[in-house]
Amino acid sequence: MKPCTLPVGPCLLGSSLSISALLACGSAVSTSATPEEARAMPAASAAGALGSRVVASGASGGTGRAPRPPGLPPPAPDLQLVLHETFDTPFIEPEAWTEDTYGPSSPWHVDDFDEDGAFFLEAGGELFRAGLASFRSFRKSFTYGRDGWLTVELYGRDQDRDGVPESGGRFVSEGGRARLVSKRHHDAAILRSTHPLPPRYRVEVTVSGIRFGGAGPNGWLSPDGSRFNGYDGDEIGDPWRFRTNSPTPLPALTDNGVYFLCITDYARPAPHNNVFIHHHRKVVMDTDNNIPAWSAVWDPLTQRPELDGSHYVSMIFLDGSSFGSPWTGNAFVSFTPAGFERGPVFVDKYLDGEAYTFAVERDGEAYTLAVTGRFHHGGATTYIARRRFRDDPPVWHYNQVPGELGAPPMRQKVTVGSRSFEAWPADVGYPEHFFFGDPHINYYEGTAEFDDVKLFLPARE
Repeated sequence: MKPCTLPVGPCLLGSSLSISALLACGSAVSTSATPEEARAMPAASAAGALGSRVVASGASGGTGRAPRPPGLPPPAPDLQLVLHETFDTPFIEPEAWTEDTYGPSSPWHVDDFDEDGAFFLEAGGELFRAGLASFRSFRKSFTYGRDGWLTVELYGRDQDRDGVPESGGRFVSEGGRARLVSKRHHDAAILRSTHPLPPRYRVEVTVSGIRFGGAGPNGWLSPDGSRFNGYDGDEIGDPWRFRTNSPTPLPALTDNGVYFLCITDYARPAPHNNVFIHHHRKVVMDTDNNIPAWSAVWDPLTQRPELDGSHYVSMIFLDGSSFGSPWTGNAFVSFTPAGFERGPVFVDKYLDGEAYTFAVERDGEAYTLAVTGRFHHGGATTYIARRRFRDDPPVWHYNQVPGELGAPPMRQKVTVGSRSFEAWPADVGYPEHFFFGDPHINYYEGTAEFDDVKLFLPARE
């Protein structure tokens, strides 16, 4: 077992505040804080208000033994470690699954991009309806950690409609890690914050053992030649991934990945179809192993982006200047060692067998993203990127409450099929949660290990 310490912060001495109260008031309590973890740090990088930087320890390239990464920058001065989950305790997963019958009465209903959403019904017609009716969807949702501050959301598909999913995503506690297991591409599992995050916070998660496809010594095939991009070979992204002019579902083999850390814009994050997920992100760090390649990675040797669909690490801020594509969601601004780029140009590549720590910090005017580890191009390196909410372009749905920092920076009327709606209404706020794992119920198949997760909040005066 990892060590625990007594709560810290004068406001908690002799108290028993709940996690929801802590989030509301910004009090600080730690389940395993060390003096080093409580150090103060500026939220912005040394580069200034739009700070972005690369901190390297002298190693480069993806071969040979490199020095240890320099580590993440410390949190802002008044942020203290509130919760530190180390995944020593087994996940007590309920035995029974709950069927998601869709529609407005479903606890997982959100909008037109739901599993039975108007977007798919209109675009896919009878073929989509038949595909959706060919299976049943089941979910599990349960809390984990101190006072249930984390929530596990699982999804499984019942392909033969007998009332029992043939498989489903899950987390298993193994050796002080939460091991994510998605045996089939329609399995899904995420770990998220149970309560909405406050206006200022920092969350960190360490990820290792990433096995979600990509190229290796044997190319895109597994060492024994049995799997392609981490898949068995027959996976289809049905029924939600198709083209507007052809409702026949497309193969899932082209994309396989996992979310390292994501901040969402709606009240109950859970696994959904990939189109839905792409419409509900604010900032994200993830990977998507794609072939034929649609992504590029910045190469410091050539000083330009090189087309590369394998093992990328993204650091992206969703573009709030336009609604984007109904199929893929908003465009995004991506951080690279050369600065910010528009579109899929990513910071570096992860290496098999390495561990990486990701962080998102939200202050009063910006998001800061950071990742540290040993990378293919940068070696032992820490990448840091900060963007203000209302930079050009603004971060999509940054406001947690209506009117935060003024009127929405973008007002756009969107028409999707026969339905019209305002993309960023002035009277709507977008609560934030973090999540990590496999959120797609029609893509992604593999395993990864989440070593721990930390939450920092402002200390009460």
